Amino acid sequence: MNAKPIALAALATLAFAGSAQAFQGEQNPLPPAPFQSTLSRAQVQADARQPLRIGNGGTGAMQARSGDIDRDAVRASARSITRQGAATYGEVTDRRM
Repeated sequence: MNAKPIALAALATLAFAGSAQAFQGEQNPLPPAPFQSTLSRAQVQADARQPLRIGNGGTGAMQARSGDIDRDAVRASARSITRQGAATYGEVTDRRM
């Protein structure tokens, strides 16, 4: 009596397992496009030795500035921003500075 549902489940499992094949891109019958390098081996090696320059990545973060501003100036700037209403977001809007 229980053999029928078990056999059906086993058959369904085999059917799904049989369809688990390679990704469609890997089954492409066309050969890969030929690759022709435009740089010499020495140029590629010289480029590989150069350090990679990474910017801020478009995160919106500003680059580090020189530390020529004192703490009181930063606090005064924060107070003026708070007075203008530009910092009225987040959890705490009334901070004692």
